[in-house]
Amino acid sequence: MRRALILGITATLVLLNQSSRGFAEEPFIAYRAIEDVVYGHKDGLALTLDVIDPEAGRNGIGLILVSSGSWISKKSDDLEEEEKRRKYDHWIQGLLKGGFTLFVVRHGSSPKYMVPEMTPDILRSIRYVRANAERFQVNPSQLGITSGSSGGHLSLMAATQGDDGNADASDPIDRVSSRTQAVVAWFPPTDMVNWNGPNGFALLALARPDLFERMFGDIKDLKSKLKGISPIHFVNKDSPPLLLVHGDADKTVPLQQSEIMRDKYAELGLPIKLVVQPGGGHSSWPGIMDQYPIVWDWFQTYLR
Repeated sequence: MRRALILGITATLVLLNQSSRGFAEEPFIAYRAIEDVVYGHKDGLALTLDVIDPEAGRNGIGLILVSSGSWISKKSDDLEEEEKRRKYDHWIQGLLKGGFTLFVVRHGSSPKYMVPEMTPDILRSIRYVRANAERFQVNPSQLGITSGSSGGHLSLMAATQGDDGNADASDPIDRVSSRTQAVVAWFPPTDMVNWNGPNGFALLALARPDLFERMFGDIKDLKSKLKGISPIHFVNKDSPPLLLVHGDADKTVPLQQSEIMRDKYAELGLPIKLVVQPGGGHSSWPGIMDQYPIVWDWFQTYLR
């Protein structure tokens, strides 16, 4: 039984945030895209995002959409392939259908960059979008952030660590606020220490220590490192309203991760809602597009 539990937990970090399929019956939303906008640099490498707008019905609300799968962020060099993926990606199609302007943000990825180095990239992208809001025709005072699994994790890390900017910074982008005003996270890791139960990380460390090497490089003082990338420890009275969506049959990220985040928000009296999908697995499920009106309403309520 212990072996089965370890194997079950092992699957969790291997499959985080896989691309979704399965709603080809939905009409594709036509869009305009500005590809590969540089929002910063890292060791001489460009950090990029794509700006994606619905061709009709745009509402002027900007959303950061974190592009991340197992904390790896990438984009095809073949634009036709990328456009085809966007047609079947429920993150993009679901949000475009609601009229939102999307900023698809890519972060530095392993093996060069470790998980703790990724949140600053997301915060930088928020500052950049806000500084260029007039250019992108979105409201700079009301920005949302969203994604799922590892992308949902990074969305929560950024949402709970945003600041007002550094007025003395030499880089004008760093003077701009990195705060977001609403967040929607789908099946996100929220407490990497208490994974599926108190100190649950220990079983995963026994089964697959290479996973933690990929996340951190040096895995000394692992519990402390995991706490440092657990959004639940950064929730504060200024954290933005949070909507969580999670399937109760998720074998990759347990529903418990959303439940404890919900409880933390409720403890602080912050706006919080958890939508549980019966039989829902990880990344997608039949009829997942039916969840998007809830997402639209959340963002429109807090970003209007």
